[in-house]
This record gives sequence, C-alpha cells and structure tokens, in this order.
Amino acid sequence: MKHIVRTTVTPFFALAILLFASLSAKAQSDTDFQIWNETTLVFPVVKEKDKNGKESDKLSLLVLGVLRLGQNRLFPVDARMGAGFDLKLNKYWSFAPTYVYRRGEPVRNSKEFEHRLRFDLTVGNKWKHFSLKDRSRVEYRIRNNRDDSVRYRNKITFAFPVHYKKKEIFSPFVADDVYYDITAKEFSTNDFFAGISRKLSKNISADFFYIRRDYKTGAIRHINGIGSTIKIRID
Repeated sequence: MKHIVRTTVTPFFALAILLFASLSAKAQSDTDFQIWNETTLVFPVVKEKDKNGKESDKLSLLVLGVLRLGQNRLFPVDARMGAGFDLKLNKYWSFAPTYVYRRGEPVRNSKEFEHRLRFDLTVGNKWKHFSLKDRSRVEYRIRNNRDDSVRYRNKITFAFPVHYKKKEIFSPFVADDVYYDITAKEFSTNDFFAGISRKLSKNISADFFYIRRDYKTGAIRHINGIGSTIKIRID
C-alpha cells in the first residue's frame, strides 16, 4: 500500500517543482504560485448495512493535516491540523463538524494564527455518467490580533467517471468554492479547481488538481497552484 502512494505522488510533485520554476520567474507582486497538500485519516466509529447487505461508515472520526507552500519560493505559507466527525445522515446527505488550528504566513513576515470551527452539510448523488456534490460550510474564525469573523462557503463539484471494462479508472472533476464573509457582508474569495480523483487502493483515495484562487482584497490577489488531497481509511 505504501508503495502505491509513493510511486503516484512523487511524479506529481516533480511536476509541481517544474511549474514553480517557470511561474515564479514571471510572478507579479500580487500573484503567488503555491503547492497544496491535505491528508485526512478516517477512523470508522459506527458502521451500517443497507438492504442489500452492503456495509458503509455511518459515523467516522477525522484527523487532518494541511501544508501549503508558496511565496514563489516553496515556503510553508499555511499549516493546519484538525479533527472532527463525519456523520452520514442518509444516502444523499452528510454532516461534518470539525476544528482546525491554522498557522499562516501568506506574505513574508506577516504571520497569522487562528482557530476555526467548521460545520459542513453536504448533499450529493452519483449517476451513470456523472456525479454532483454540493457542500455548504459555515466557518467561525477566531483570529490572533484581528477581529473574529464568520463566513459561509459553498462548493459545488461535478465529476465524470472514466470506466474500463466496467471498472472506474479515475474521475475528472471541476469545482468552484465561493466565500461569503458574513461579518463584512461581502463576497471575499473564489476557488476554482480542475483535476482527477482516483482510488489508489481499497482504503486510499486521492485528488490531484489545479487551483486558481482570487481574493477581492489583500496583498496577494491571485493564486495559481497545484495540489493533492489524500484520504486514508483506517480499519
């Protein structure tokens, strides 16, 4: 299992370094190139079976870690650790409350520290040729040396599975995440993603993607980057 992850991820980050070298030379003062990685460990707590006897996770404990490199020099601009739960309400709906501690330095010598309480409500369905998922998130941010804030995020994802011999090989996807700052009463950020999802083994799945982030205000207004999210289920 470890061998599969290593051989898949290493070429991906080799490409990241090449893109960094080419884009950083052309970087504008308000633009950054970043590499994102998020890893989530999933520990099933309660399991259930459907009417056909298929078993699934009803309630899971989540432990996550995030590392983002940027400032056009592969500097750790964002590091996070957190934990929470994922509760499957029914076939279509799930609810996930999580806590995340964040340490950031998006601009040199400008450090940010915050605690985040996140509440996610996700609805989705999978059809023969595509799937659709919509995640609504309310996020309360307790920030050091700045006023606390509350924002609402809505992320919608379209995926289009590719099959070979009736087996799903991978799934290209596009997604858009819109941020509305409830405290400031304005739309503040937009994230656009394009990538592929792939199941690497029975208990490991991963997304590899391009990210474009646009801020309404701030020293950094635009981020281009590539990233990965890895989910590991621990039986």
